[in-house]
Amino acid sequence: MARTIDPAVSYGLDRPAATDDPKGRIVADYRATMGQMKCALSERLVRLGISMAQLHIMYTLQRTGEMPMSRLADVLNVSLSNATGLVDRMEERGFIERTRVPSDRRVVLVRVTDAGTRMIEANDALSDELLRDVLTRLDPVQLPIVAHAMAEFRAAVEATTGGPPPDLQPASTLAPRSR
Repeated sequence: MARTIDPAVSYGLDRPAATDDPKGRIVADYRATMGQMKCALSERLVRLGISMAQLHIMYTLQRTGEMPMSRLADVLNVSLSNATGLVDRMEERGFIERTRVPSDRRVVLVRVTDAGTRMIEANDALSDELLRDVLTRLDPVQLPIVAHAMAEFRAAVEATTGGPPPDLQPASTLAPRSR
């Protein structure tokens, strides 16, 4: 029997939002919306036979290029053994591959394969399909308003974050870390 996840409970959205604070309402609506979208996408990922954690690894590696296993574990905020287990399963399915650095055989690099890239593309297609389904429920007059608001929101996010965190820069730009 399939397990149903209630996004309101999973993401703490069952708590009332502060209705007199516009930012509070936006935050609450954003959390509720993203929680519902994540749950819907998780259910669709099951059809692809991949977990959110595995997908997160592939997106991270696609964005950064190859990365040392130790750095990947740090980025995921998991132990090296946990990251190794995830990578083992993904490597068995051909989504990522590991290589050793010739100059230092202790360093194991991981990267997304062509099969992993195809899996990312399949997930993106599912995500796009879901979002298009949602957008068809809006009045056509609302679409330009939503498009403008999203462009403004994206610009604000980019201005606030200033780009990816240093841990997500390509491995080739990172100085070696001492342990």
